[in-house]
Amino acid sequence: MEEKAFGGPRANATKQARTPKNQEVCGAQIEHIPEECLANAISLSSPADACRAAAVCTAFRLAADSDAVWERFLPPDYNAFLDRAVHAVDFNSKKELFLDLCQEHILLDDGRISFGLHRSNGAKCYMLSVRELGIAWFGTTLYWRERQDPESRFPTIAELLRVCWFNIEVYIVNMFSPNTHYAAYLVYKLTHNASGLSSPRQKSYANVNGQLVGSIHRVSLHPCNRRSCVDNMTTGADPHEHEEEEAGGCVVRYPRTRMDDDWMELEMCDFHIDEALAIGVQIILQELEELQWKSGLIIEGIELRPRS
Repeated sequence: MEEKAFGGPRANATKQARTPKNQEVCGAQIEHIPEECLANAISLSSPADACRAAAVCTAFRLAADSDAVWERFLPPDYNAFLDRAVHAVDFNSKKELFLDLCQEHILLDDGRISFGLHRSNGAKCYMLSVRELGIAWFGTTLYWRERQDPESRFPTIAELLRVCWFNIEVYIVNMFSPNTHYAAYLVYKLTHNASGLSSPRQKSYANVNGQLVGSIHRVSLHPCNRRSCVDNMTTGADPHEHEEEEAGGCVVRYPRTRMDDDWMELEMCDFHIDEALAIGVQIILQELEELQWKSGLIIEGIELRPRS
């Protein structure tokens, strides 16, 4: 009865195998594995797995924190991005560089682009400022004006004063990480008197190498005003969209509030990159049919990042 109550000899053997003495023996055996072998094995996993491995024991920590591991998680061309940085990027290890780029973007090309990495897999992330976008009538002070915003990462943003022909697009070539599903987000704010930015004819879509990818989305830059949606406007994994009677029963996509700043973002489109070479992606947001007057849109840029 006593053996059954305490689990018997087999349970006692399992308990004995978990004693600190046996853990020390296991750790001593790991110590005999060359650090290069451990580092190579860990580098075949993920950044999150490498961080977990560093907590196992000293041998794993030395290997998991090594430059050999984190070099594999960084993009092959990361040095080219560091050379384009507006400010010098200081780091003491490749792991520190990786984590810094996940935490905060760096500015490139005189502040026209920001660049960072996705924490889960090291995929490249960008935000393209208004100077990188093709905006109809931008540069004509009657319709748009350049301004600064202390909450923006860029030195220049754009404010829509008044326009009816509304077209924003960008063409990106060979900037993506392979085997990654990306989404493009318009990052913006609205003035208190913004108007005309929820037309049922307003749409967004993507062309990859000249071919339409996915669907053409009907989009509103004004937040959804449904009572059930007001308290659920922060960034989520899926686009915020639902059918609207005013749009003839079509599905309309709405913006969400970003969790890490006061900007809003609208998912314009998504697309998959199989190979990183010779890929050209055109992203378009436009309203060229109804042509009602629009105003009060403040654009920071278009962000490209892996879709969760």
